[in-house]
Amino acid sequence: MLDLSSLYSSSINSFHMVGTMEDLNEEEEFSYEQRVSVDPTRSAKKRKPESQVVSILNHLFVNTQYPCSLNFAKVGKITSKSPPLIKSDPRGVGLDIGHLLKSALAGGISCAFSAFLMHPVDTVKTQVQASTTLSFIEIMSKIPEIGARGLYKGSIPAVVGQFASHGLRTSIYEASRLALPLVAPGLLDIQVQPIASFLGTVLGTTLRIPCEVLKQRLQANQFDNIVEATLSTWHQDGLKGLFRGTGVTLLREVPFYVAGMGLYTQSKKLVERRLGRVLEPWEAIAVGALSGGFTAVMTTPFDVIKTRMMTAPQGVDLSMWMAAYSIMTHEGFLAFYKGAVPRFFWTAPLGALNLAGYELLQKAFITVPLDQSVHSD
Repeated sequence: MLDLSSLYSSSINSFHMVGTMEDLNEEEEFSYEQRVSVDPTRSAKKRKPESQVVSILNHLFVNTQYPCSLNFAKVGKITSKSPPLIKSDPRGVGLDIGHLLKSALAGGISCAFSAFLMHPVDTVKTQVQASTTLSFIEIMSKIPEIGARGLYKGSIPAVVGQFASHGLRTSIYEASRLALPLVAPGLLDIQVQPIASFLGTVLGTTLRIPCEVLKQRLQANQFDNIVEATLSTWHQDGLKGLFRGTGVTLLREVPFYVAGMGLYTQSKKLVERRLGRVLEPWEAIAVGALSGGFTAVMTTPFDVIKTRMMTAPQGVDLSMWMAAYSIMTHEGFLAFYKGAVPRFFWTAPLGALNLAGYELLQKAFITVPLDQSVHSD
């Protein structure tokens, strides 16, 4: 039968060949509270990795009531409170479920709030794009007639869809951003971010399509309420009707978020390099707004096609190519940019809250509880 005491003693003796006895005594007296308060970068210079391992073994096994028995209370104390001894990739903050849930919550809240705040502008954009005769100026002149209730028509599926899809998108983005360097260490940071954003955008956007269909049909005044829109769409077109325009929506969303996230990240780095300091929150929000607005204008043609497909009469099977051909032949090339102005002013705040706001909210979720736990100890 294997003697655990002799096995542990032989392990300790092997570690003694690397570290001195003075190092071991210092590490045994190094309590958990001291580990939290000491600067990890400074302590890493003084303590060797081998002595860190010996310290953990001594803390868990030696200072227990029975030889070679594991003190589970100490295990819980180390794993739940102390900072990780093995740091993750510098581009991430640790691949754990708690971090991903906080990222999802941060992304969902920031986008849902911005979607509700800017919904009237989105309604104007949708009505401009859905109409083949009315221009942006003509729609704007009808705002008093539309009223506040009409401007916020479709806000419920809009907010629900934004919260669910962007929560999923940001969690997938964070998980991919942290996992990709481990799977493919040769990838550069500028390559990791677009790939992670692509994966998150595809899954998050697909989840939001039914809400987007209902939202746009309500905004185009095809239905009076969300219950009527849902039942009628399901009865006429089935599940396929709720996912109408998925392909062209992905063609709009993937370039928007991949280019938008990349443009925001690189622009923020460039501005910080020029200023020689970290950006203030309002400066990061301004960079996010410009990045979001610029990418929104570039992807407007896909947005126009998507609106035409989602607001097409029920029972009419309108494909992406048929919609694009109809717009080109009957309205001309400039019709692909209908609603670009309201789309810019709708997406700029959305980009500010979605890009910069998500980043700031994520920091608040992650850093504040950590600081509070450290001070409470």
